[in-house]
Amino acid sequence: MIFTSRHPTLPIPEDAAIWNVVEQHARNIGDKPAFVCGVTERTISYAQLLRMAKKLCAGFAANGLKKGDIVILHSMNCIEYPVIFLALNRLGAICSPSSPQFTAQELANQIEAAQAVAVISHKKFAAVAMKAATVHGISSDQVYTIGDASLQTIEHLIELDLPFPDLPPIDPNQIVTLPFSSGTTGRPKGVELTARAMFAAGMIPAYTVEKMDYLLGMLPFFHIMATLIFHISLYMGMSMVVLPGFQPDSLLRTAEKYKIKRLHLAPPLIKFLAKHPLVAKYDLSATTQASSGGAPMGIELEQAVLKRLNIQVLQSYGMTEIAGVGTHSSISCHREGSSGTLYPNVELKVKCLETGADLPANKHGELLFRGPTLMKRYFNNPVATRESFTEDGFLRTGDIGYIDDDGFVFIVDRLKELIKYKGHQVAPAEVEDVVNSHPQVADSGCVRGHDLVTGEEIPKIYVVLVEGSALTAEELMEYVAMKVTGYKRVREVEFIDSIPKSLSGKILRRVLQMRENEKMRASLSRL
Repeated sequence: MIFTSRHPTLPIPEDAAIWNVVEQHARNIGDKPAFVCGVTERTISYAQLLRMAKKLCAGFAANGLKKGDIVILHSMNCIEYPVIFLALNRLGAICSPSSPQFTAQELANQIEAAQAVAVISHKKFAAVAMKAATVHGISSDQVYTIGDASLQTIEHLIELDLPFPDLPPIDPNQIVTLPFSSGTTGRPKGVELTARAMFAAGMIPAYTVEKMDYLLGMLPFFHIMATLIFHISLYMGMSMVVLPGFQPDSLLRTAEKYKIKRLHLAPPLIKFLAKHPLVAKYDLSATTQASSGGAPMGIELEQAVLKRLNIQVLQSYGMTEIAGVGTHSSISCHREGSSGTLYPNVELKVKCLETGADLPANKHGELLFRGPTLMKRYFNNPVATRESFTEDGFLRTGDIGYIDDDGFVFIVDRLKELIKYKGHQVAPAEVEDVVNSHPQVADSGCVRGHDLVTGEEIPKIYVVLVEGSALTAEELMEYVAMKVTGYKRVREVEFIDSIPKSLSGKILRRVLQMRENEKMRASLSRL
């Protein structure tokens, strides 16, 4: 049984590419701000956005970058970020966003996995970028920075004012971005998203979103949900206020100053709105909605924000493999505890976990999605691609949920192994690799632990020590912390005698997870 959207099917143009929309806006609303820095108030208008992107595209081309080249974009949020994204799109190169929190080794891993030929980094992270690039033989000529860091700068390439190269129109089927996702399991994989998919990622949500004076760009742009939001803003010709990251004062000050109607926030920040005393010092009367996705959220938290601030929390569902476009909620159409209803053009199946049969409404099973924002494939990973798609083109999400009689989708559990820590994806296999590199660790298995105070998921590791080792949990956590970015750190260690394995040697993570869940239930019963 295929569930379809309550909205009409939207036609997607033959020349679908967000670049073409930006060209139209530059002609029609050229003086309107496209991006505003929430810290300095520096502004890029739509006319400037197009002009800067074309000059940067010409600069990249003159420097040897070409169609099909994969380029890592390693930066915090800034108003130059969309300029770079668009310039690479127009050149035919592929933008592969990465976390600015990455260590040099983690960035090097993505460079290797993406087979990248260049890196663009913010000046604050230039040393990390250069170190990672050097590991894979990328010369300093192909390491660019936003701002001066003794390397070639984006600003310099724009200032060269080179003539725009003779390029063919953007092919809607060409890959324009390669974000990395852990999918339903395993190590991060490159997700191939086409120009058509990213155009649809702007167009489809725009059908359900009312036009606003300003959108907030605070979610990290390397994350698919933030990439989705700035595509919606570009498609609708709105103005986005960009913040480099979460700082309580700057978020609240920006929301108050620009009268931002709808905040897009990671789940932990919904809790911030509900409980933090600083919130009461600002006038958030213009804010009526807070949109969140990335992790299921309790009804109690929604109600707390509504009661305190009269802000309606609206949940959505998306994943990198569908460019973030799965379900949505609105003021006029939401249900407590639900992730909302299907976006236009999006289809859903619910599969029985035991038999694989299609399930009707109100039955729990694995959620599968199909739609125009669907990824083309996993980069250089035919096995993972094959395992992720059904024969009729639906994507397996690894999430367990159901759809009710009114078309509202509910997420109830996670079949996949992925850990969501404060809105970030943590792949257990990646954590295990680091833990297992410790000379006193014989084996390990990473699962979703639970913070008993907040109820949030945390990375927990079960560890088998080598014989005679006196390694402590604290020492191991410090070891991991030196090798990974903050959100990937191990938050709890439990030492055991052996890690359960299948006959083929694979970790039976399900067994460890059941053990952890039982411990969680026992702990809660004693509270």
